[in-house]
Amino acid sequence: MKLSELLAFVTVVETGNITQAAERLNRVQSSISHRIRSLEDNLDVTLLDRKTDGCSLTAQGQILYDYALKILNLADDCKNNISHSKNSQINIRIGIIECLPPYIVNSLIDLGHDLGWNIDISIGNTMSLLNAFDQNEFDAVIIGAGFSNTQHTRSILLSSELVIITEKNYPTIKDISSLDGEVFLLSSKKCATTTRNYNVLFDEGHITPKRLVECGSYPVLFSSIAAGKGVSLVLRCSISSEVQNKIKIHELCGQFNDFKIELVYRADSPYLDSTKFRGVMTSVFQDPRLHNIGY
Repeated sequence: MKLSELLAFVTVVETGNITQAAERLNRVQSSISHRIRSLEDNLDVTLLDRKTDGCSLTAQGQILYDYALKILNLADDCKNNISHSKNSQINIRIGIIECLPPYIVNSLIDLGHDLGWNIDISIGNTMSLLNAFDQNEFDAVIIGAGFSNTQHTRSILLSSELVIITEKNYPTIKDISSLDGEVFLLSSKKCATTTRNYNVLFDEGHITPKRLVECGSYPVLFSSIAAGKGVSLVLRCSISSEVQNKIKIHELCGQFNDFKIELVYRADSPYLDSTKFRGVMTSVFQDPRLHNIGY
């Protein structure tokens, strides 16, 4: 059975005769008659009781008519879904931790465009992004590792290091305990990752800061550091070439060499291949600039 034969049969039933069916389908009568006969030959039954005043269904014709309606509706639905999938983009909502360099966002948008994905990106801190993810506000979040739980599907994207940054003329830091009594600048006091890293720094160096100053954003933080307003602890890859020329970078050792960024995503997304998505995110974080000072 062909769809064209089923369509001709259903149209004859709905219009009551072959002449009107041919007009509706913009076909000649002989074409409609041929398709009806082809169905009857294939099924070895008589489908229509042909009379001078029109056609009516036989018992076997009624069975085929019921199935034909379902088959034609399914065919239309399939065609519409395929057409929709060709013409529509996949919308993906991603939250990204604020300490990452801006070229990561640009890379995600460009790669999404190449794949036909419309990626909507929001910047925030680890805990607010993770909470929003749990409230289904994001399809995935890129956050500091160590705050998700076993119920989350997650994958490590980056292992990098933290450095101390100061104004240009600041003496070289040989022992972090020398930072005791300094003013420490941070982008946000709400950032759980930053708070955790500072607590580790203060504990390891037996440091009591003079005060903690919230700058609100990384551009303000970097400009304040360059102006000698304090010192800060930042991810190495967040420092651009422009910023690098205005500040001094001091390397740390110990667990600061193992700062991790992870992807938390939905493995059961109905419209996104999670394996492909994880692979795409991983590829973005293989950018060599993430392991160098300045970009």
